[in-house]
Amino acid sequence: MNTKEIIKGLTEIILPVPRGGFESFIIGWHIDDKTRGRSILMETGPASSVPQLIEDLKQMNAGEPDYLLYTHIHLDHSGGAGQFHQKFPNTKIVAPLKGRPHLVDPERLIQGSRENLGDLCDVYGMPIPLPEEALADPNIELDGLKIIDTPGHAPHHSSYLYDLDGVRILFPGEAAGCYFELEDGSIFMRPATPHKFYYETAMASLQKLIDLGDMDLICYPHSGCSREPNGLLAMAKEQMAFWKDIISALPADAGTKDGVKALLKHDPALAQIKKLPEKDREREAFFLRQSVDGYLGYVRRNAHS
Repeated sequence: MNTKEIIKGLTEIILPVPRGGFESFIIGWHIDDKTRGRSILMETGPASSVPQLIEDLKQMNAGEPDYLLYTHIHLDHSGGAGQFHQKFPNTKIVAPLKGRPHLVDPERLIQGSRENLGDLCDVYGMPIPLPEEALADPNIELDGLKIIDTPGHAPHHSSYLYDLDGVRILFPGEAAGCYFELEDGSIFMRPATPHKFYYETAMASLQKLIDLGDMDLICYPHSGCSREPNGLLAMAKEQMAFWKDIISALPADAGTKDGVKALLKHDPALAQIKKLPEKDREREAFFLRQSVDGYLGYVRRNAHS
């Protein structure tokens, strides 16, 4: 089952990718706001996920969404935009302003993704150009929706706060890292820091989310939903600062493996990686190395500034 109703009007949709460890790594969200007479889809996932997404929407009797919201333009979140548009041409697409050109002409996105992800790009599938007229007015305002500019994981990144019949739901994208609740109730978390990482920018974005005040739900694209949004945002902020301290304390010649080893030893939330299934551990080890490289790059740039 790829879909699960979280509360009335909010459905979690697994966006499967055909590789071990990626079957339920990417999550989309469907909002059926009957009070306002609109439906919203949050993320399509990559191109390879779109056929199943379309089938799931059909099984839900959801129809064509009025709006499709993207937090950022990376293959695993928005790579399926063009394919989705072919099926649902009337859905208006909302995306961060600086990322929109990569939807219309994805060539640079493909090139950069291949450099960072290798053959995972082929598993995700290739994006196709999105007609510019499919994009919503960049200054769009929707009742009940707050768009928060949260650069960090990507130079262009938006988070969304939606009020669904009085329930305040945060869709942080990757501004608050990645979250996995394990079977025993423990939490595995890690920052999602790119190879060109700017710590102060990412922390300022995270603080914007904290400053939104009390919220009821937080819905992560990686991976799932929690009813403890404020506690998890505070935890993400502490973890990001802790990683900076740990990586900064490493010898000047330390490499990625040294950073990973130190963090696994000292970060209790990260240490929960050992409880993940084998293929999930392999996936997280891959992204963990990338996140550590982001921190190492930040520390080294600042050491020479």
